[in-house]
Amino acid sequence: METISELEAIEIFGDNLRDLMEDVRINQSELAKESRLTQCTISKYLNKQRMPSMKAIMNLCHALNCDYNDLLPDYYLVR
Repeated sequence: METISELEAIEIFGDNLRDLMEDVRINQSELAKESRLTQCTISKYLNKQRMPSMKAIMNLCHALNCDYNDLLPDYYLVR
């Protein structure tokens, strides 16, 4: 199993979140409302400054109609 650092996981998450937002054509403000997070929090995820909690990941998946694997690939072990 491949391992990545926590910083690499944050980068992957931010990139995947941005890609999914583009795919479903949703902006930060709309995503914040749909996921019950703040726009500031969404911005921190997109700017790779923060890793979301499990609750936030589940809310984002609901808002983006995606699976958590779309945001965080499960084939990595974080070291």
